[in-house]
This record gives sequence, C-alpha cells and structure tokens, in this order.
Amino acid sequence: MTTPRARRKVPNEELAYWVKRSGKSYRELSKAIGATMKDLAVRGEPPARTRIGHWIREGERPDAPMPDIVAITLSDLCHTTLSPADRNFTPCGPKCLRTHPAPHPAAPGEEGDPTKRRTALTLLTGAAIAPILPPDAAHASTFKTYATNATATDLEPDDIDSFEGDIAELATTYSARPPAELWPKAFRHRRRADTLLHHRRHTLKEGVDLARHAAMLSVVLAWVAHDAGRRDLVKELCDDAWAHAEQGDAPGIGAWAEDVRCTDALYSGNPLDALAAATRGLQVAPRDGDAAIRLTAQLARTHARLGNGEKFAEAAAQAHRYRDRLPEHGTGLFAVDAARITSYEATSHCCLGQAELAREAATEAIACYRTSPLKAPTRLAIAGLDLAQAHAALGQPDAAIEAARQALTGDRLVSSMRGRARQLDRHLRRRYPTLPEVAAFSQEVRELA
Repeated sequence: MTTPRARRKVPNEELAYWVKRSGKSYRELSKAIGATMKDLAVRGEPPARTRIGHWIREGERPDAPMPDIVAITLSDLCHTTLSPADRNFTPCGPKCLRTHPAPHPAAPGEEGDPTKRRTALTLLTGAAIAPILPPDAAHASTFKTYATNATATDLEPDDIDSFEGDIAELATTYSARPPAELWPKAFRHRRRADTLLHHRRHTLKEGVDLARHAAMLSVVLAWVAHDAGRRDLVKELCDDAWAHAEQGDAPGIGAWAEDVRCTDALYSGNPLDALAAATRGLQVAPRDGDAAIRLTAQLARTHARLGNGEKFAEAAAQAHRYRDRLPEHGTGLFAVDAARITSYEATSHCCLGQAELAREAATEAIACYRTSPLKAPTRLAIAGLDLAQAHAALGQPDAAIEAARQALTGDRLVSSMRGRARQLDRHLRRRYPTLPEVAAFSQEVRELA
C-alpha cells in the first residue's frame, strides 16, 4: 500500500508582496480585516496573525468569503484595486453575496465609509475580479461605464461658480468690515466648500476647483484670525490653504498663505519665522505676480526688523522697481499698490532707527491713503502709528501722541493696531516717564484692550 504524498507547501509570494507593501504587521492586518468584515456585516472572527502567517509561508488558502475580504482590505491599505487572484487566492465570485450579503452604501453621516462599501460591493459581485478579456470578448458597456463614472456628479454648476463671487466680495469689502462680521460669513463659505468636496459626488475637475476655492477661503480666514488676534488659528489656516492649494494645482495660493503668515509672525515678534514664510512664499509665487510683489516688500521689512540693513536695501530696491509700475491705490485684501510698499518702508525705517526716513515715508503713505477713493482704514492707521513712532524717535512726544490718537480714532480697530500702540506706549514711558501727556496716553492704550 502506497502512503499518500503530503502536499508540497509553496509560499504565497504574491500575498507576501502586498502585505509588505501595506506596511502592516500580521497583527495589524488581522485588525484591518476585522474592520472590513464589520463594514460588510460579515459574521465571524478575523483570522489570527498566525493564520495569516500560514497563508503566506505555507500557501494555505482560506475559505470563502475570506479571499474577497482580504482583497478589499489590502486594496484599501495599498491604495489600489486588486482582486483575490492578485493575492494568489481563488476568487469567491458572486455566490458570496448570497451567503454574506453586503449592506447598502451608508448615507453621509451614517457610520462607515460609503466609498469603501461601494468598492467592496463591486469586488464581491465580481466586477473588479473579472479576468482580463481579449478585445473580441469585451463589452462596450464596460467602457461606457468608465466614461459615465468620470463625468458623474451631484453638483449644480452654480455650486462651484458661486465661490468666485463669494471670495471676490469678501476680499473687496474686507477693509471696511470688522473681523467679528467677516468671520461668520467666510467660515460659512469654507464649510460649504468642505461639504461639497468631501460629502458630495463630484468629478475630478470639480474636485480640483473646489480645492482651489477652499484654499483661498482659508487664506481669507487666516487674515481675519490675524486681525482678531487669534494667532493660534493663523498657522492652522495657512497650513490648510497650502494643503488644498496643492490638491487644486494652484501653488500660487500657497504664496498668499505665506503673506499672511509673514505678517502675523512680524507682529508677534518672531522675525525669523517671518523670514522663513516670505522665502517659502517667493519660491512658489508666480514670477512678478501680485503675490511675489507683496512678498518682496514683506521680505524687505523682515530684514529691517532683523536689523540687516544690507539685505533690506537689496529687497527694497526690488520692491521699488515693482512700485514704479503699480497703481497708487489698490482694491481689497489682495491689493498690490504703491501705497502699501511705501507704508512697509516706513515700518522698515523705524526698525532700522532711521527716524527721518521713516517720517517721510509714513507721511507719504498717509497722504496717499487719505486721498484714495478706496478706503483702507487699517493701512492708514498703521501708517499713522509709524509716523508716531518716528516722531517719538526724533524726540517729539507731543507730535507722536497726536499722530497716534488720530490713527486710533477709526472704527476698525484690529490686533496689529493695538500692538503698535502698546509698542509706542512702552517707548514713550521709558523715555518720558514723568510727562503727564504720556501718562494720559498710556491709560488710553490700556483701554484699547
């Protein structure tokens, strides 16, 4: 009598490859398979890590519906779509649906990932595990479905187009509205962009457009957070703008995010962070575009804040070359105009201890803002506070206090103005500790909070 020959154990190299590519240990893969079983409402326990080891080392083949479940799990982990055959398993086929029915895709807000469930349903019905067919056996309906899926959307044309007008309206009216009024409206638009992007079916092109609009709205919100003194939000909003700008194939929006980050770092007393932000922004800003011009001026005043006169002069010269072809006045949050560059120079001269040059630049900027038909109260106030700082440095406390009071009489008082006022107050109290007018001004600054 002949003894039956034992089956030769052949390692499952295909499965071993995909498990390695997933980056998961056998124990972690077991947990992931269990999560897939829960999503698909498949009863039973997930395979133990030792069982997965037997599959790989000894070529054991699990019973249905485990080959399909493993295929689904590794497809999710490896960000691809593979069949049981790709793991050297025998596909279960449509019969698995009768034994282990897959639930309907969850509606938004229900537990589970509807995309994952739809993928699972496709796999279990055999659509994703069908063998590769020669052209004479293929069905035209398959390729028609591909085209249909590429253009399938639940969005209306105005769902995306309306963002252009929303962002333009926020930017244009920004300087005339207080942060407390701007935040709810901008945040509502940003939240709607997130809903459409992540909770509504859309085409790839629509997704790119939504990501771009979401990035710009986060830049607007970052400016509101800066003006409101919420510096903890500025970083997160700028990071969000970068992430969505990359997905929206719009790296230039990242430059606008760095423009906010640079300003916020300067006002919070972190000039090295400001320098890093301006440098990053210039790396992605379109050449000679509006963001590049703003960031060049930012780079100049950042070097001034660091006390580097040589680097300031170099960047300021480039900003001057831009200024010669810019309009005197600009409109809105993303305005690029000669007045802003002049105002930045006033701040820079103050930082470098060049009081006379600071007074000249601040006076020029104030005159420009006051004669502009386009109101920019915050920029006018900052120029006024630069003038006050120049007067104080020139030993003119009365003129400094008068200029500061004029700057702070507007109805749009933001965090940067308070910061400048406190800086001036400290300088005056240190230099003129017994002057009654200085004491009175100091009390007024404390009341600004």
